[in-house]
Amino acid sequence: MNNIHQSYYRLYSLIIFICLLNVYNSIANTSLLDYSSFSKPKTDSTDIYFESYGTTKKLFYPRPQRMAVVGKDMNANGAWSSLNMNYDSLKTGKWFIEQQRYGADAIVGGIVRADSALIERGMIALEWGMKQQQEDGSFSCPDNFHSTSFYIESVAHACLLLKKSPYLMKYEARIKLLETCITKAVNWMLRPDILANGIKRNSPYTHRRYLVGAAIGETGVLCGNKYFIEESAKFISEGISLQDTAGFNPEKNGYDCSYHAVGLLFAHRYYDIVANDKQKKELLKMFENSFNWLLKRIDNEGNINMEGNTRTGSNQEKTREGKPKNVSYGSITNSLIWWSLYKHDNQLESLAEKVFNTGKLKASNQVPIK
Repeated sequence: MNNIHQSYYRLYSLIIFICLLNVYNSIANTSLLDYSSFSKPKTDSTDIYFESYGTTKKLFYPRPQRMAVVGKDMNANGAWSSLNMNYDSLKTGKWFIEQQRYGADAIVGGIVRADSALIERGMIALEWGMKQQQEDGSFSCPDNFHSTSFYIESVAHACLLLKKSPYLMKYEARIKLLETCITKAVNWMLRPDILANGIKRNSPYTHRRYLVGAAIGETGVLCGNKYFIEESAKFISEGISLQDTAGFNPEKNGYDCSYHAVGLLFAHRYYDIVANDKQKKELLKMFENSFNWLLKRIDNEGNINMEGNTRTGSNQEKTREGKPKNVSYGSITNSLIWWSLYKHDNQLESLAEKVFNTGKLKASNQVPIK
């Protein structure tokens, strides 16, 4: 009888050992899993999946302590960039509400890196912008329709992420104030007289359709405003209709790979946060053609072919601060990472990282000689 009990004991011990071994092997091999075997969620209603994804986080939010630095990026009260910092200090000269949008990047970086100090600095920057708002919802800066759309989109995007984050309770009252601010700003943009002039000024630039659509649509989602969502769809539809048969989204009667990517950035936010199923199908056709065109302008090392650009790379236009507009490697990287996740394409994700690193080298004038 004892022999039988001992045999059962050995058998049970062997079964337990095998189970534990399988668990160990499973854990040990987790790092070898290929991300492409997992699916991007069909609904990423705050864009949190994309913003917190490993490559996005590594490239765009690597060092929280170096983002939104007081004295470098902004004043202690939140005025952002040399233009707005000077205006804030001197109360004279040009300023642009769009400059405050970088506070939203700080907020998103703080969320994905769990850095509450960074979130606070970003909030102060967005709130400085809010304090400049006029009674009618406008901001008294040059090019204010276009500049306002940048600010609205950034505030809506940041607040959508904050409301789904562990920081909601801390910032809930301040989020509501920002919601009121951008609701007033959207209503101002949609006033028939303001809208007509804004559409006229935006007409040469396809990317602005996606920017305005994202700004108004994301605000609609954030604030539960169906009217805003319905109005936003008009800009997205027009943007899609403007795509050239070659695949680029036109800028000033031609193409510009940099602004092409900027438009894709706002389009993919709209896709994730605002679009219904019908709009997603239409946007996917645009994305397929757009990325096919864009990828033909990127070599295997991540260099961008700027030849023929109408706006960037050859001193065609100046920034708000008077510097030549260069190709936005960051926007191109952002759009490529998103598309690589949608397509489950690891090679495309690797190329996006090369584009980002090449952009950093070029910005530092350390381009390798070939």
